[in-house]
Amino acid sequence: MSVRVDVDVDEAAVARLVADVVDEVTAEVANAARRRAPVDRGQLRASIRSETRQHGSQVVGEVWSSLEYAAYVHQGTGIYGPAGRPIRPRRARVLSWEPSGGGGRVYAREVRGQRPQPWLLEALREVAPGPVDETVRY
Repeated sequence: MSVRVDVDVDEAAVARLVADVVDEVTAEVANAARRRAPVDRGQLRASIRSETRQHGSQVVGEVWSSLEYAAYVHQGTGIYGPAGRPIRPRRARVLSWEPSGGGGRVYAREVRGQRPQPWLLEALREVAPGPVDETVRY
């Protein structure tokens, strides 16, 4: 005796379900990134955006900041960043800036840079239901 079962799958319903799950996870990652992003004046947190798109049969969720300095905060700079060397002036003899806390202008021949603060990667690790690919794209 044999039994045969035919199953019809509503592929459109499955695609909608997958898109809804990806959209929900993407929104959760964006919210976690906003909580984890370092705050000076709040511009970085306010700039975090998310979007879910469908590319053929793939559903892709993206979370990003369009601020130019977001990548520097995330990846670090100087000896702590991808280049791994101190920051030195290119066209002058010294670097010069005014610190945000006041105290007058600062001059230096080189600076070490800032340590990475991987707020987006940490948010993804917090929310992702599985392993996280740590590949960074800019």
